[in-house]
Amino acid sequence: MTTNTLTTFKKDEVIVLVGAGASVDAGIPHSAHMVQQIEALIAHEWKEYCDLYNYVRSAIFYADGIRGTYAPDVSYNIERLVVALDELSRREEHPIYPFVGAWNPRLIQVAGDNFKHVARFKTNIVEKLRKDWIEITNYDRAAYFKGLVAFQKELNYPLRVFTLNYDLCVEKAYYGEYQELPERGFDKERHWSHELLEDSENTEKNLYLYKLHGSIDWQRDAKTGILTYSDSTTKIKTDDAALIFGTTYKLQYVDPFLFLVYQLRRLSLDARLLIVIGYGFGDEHINGILAQALRANTDKRIIAVNWIGDKAAPETQDKERRFRLFVEKQLELEDSDARLVMLNVKAQPYLEGQLSLDSVGSYFPPEKNLF
Repeated sequence: MTTNTLTTFKKDEVIVLVGAGASVDAGIPHSAHMVQQIEALIAHEWKEYCDLYNYVRSAIFYADGIRGTYAPDVSYNIERLVVALDELSRREEHPIYPFVGAWNPRLIQVAGDNFKHVARFKTNIVEKLRKDWIEITNYDRAAYFKGLVAFQKELNYPLRVFTLNYDLCVEKAYYGEYQELPERGFDKERHWSHELLEDSENTEKNLYLYKLHGSIDWQRDAKTGILTYSDSTTKIKTDDAALIFGTTYKLQYVDPFLFLVYQLRRLSLDARLLIVIGYGFGDEHINGILAQALRANTDKRIIAVNWIGDKAAPETQDKERRFRLFVEKQLELEDSDARLVMLNVKAQPYLEGQLSLDSVGSYFPPEKNLF
């Protein structure tokens, strides 16, 4: 006779992906709020960039409209804005420049001489992000990330956490528990080495943290190209900061970002469960990796944790339905696919009280005991 048992997970069968929404409860503004602050700044201190901003924003919405995506379904955020500015700032160095007949006349008007407004606007946004939005003075507000530490202990295997965030919320929470940083790929001399993030019985730690877009404490030596990190994030020059915005062309050849995304692809293919917290599914490259992982295993599950709104509010149900349809489209899933579990909950209560082996295992078919 067989009986149902709880779902069990082996090593690397559970991985976590963290997005910007996970850090909102710690006091770090969501990408949409950063855009709102930029729009407030261009009305006053950054007024010289107002016309440029309006042009770039409109162009992003226009481009999505051509592909059949219209507001409010356009994924417009701080990263798409900075990526667009970064692409424009390359001008003649851009690979497609020889194929472009001429710049849009309006762009020439708003970009300034030699596109100087484009480069300055991008620099101002990056500095604002690093110094005012991402850096928080009291990381006690991020203590709820210790829920990842507790979950790892319950799992009883090293937990691999991928994050799209630049902040130090996971690091600070882990340090509060173990008085050391999680494995991020830096040796004793603080030089980055991919080997430390690969399987090794000699260097195994409780939590491996893959910072897909970089970190506010990372810097790259301009002379040697060596990636390291600093205890004083404010002393890192903007040009030396190791941050990328979105998984664009840079991932084709730049480490550590190329390696980190490769690890997400490799481990997501093998995992049975992907726990995705605070990610809005607005990155096409990341979505492609997740969709590929689902195609590779029909028994795989994705638990997507996002705050949609107060469940008691009349409009929340419609928001949940629209967001699920959006995510299903991004992941190339059929309507109501059981492999996608969506939870309308903030990151803090989820990590503090709802994340457990029992809760995540309940979304899998019951296992049978052969004895």
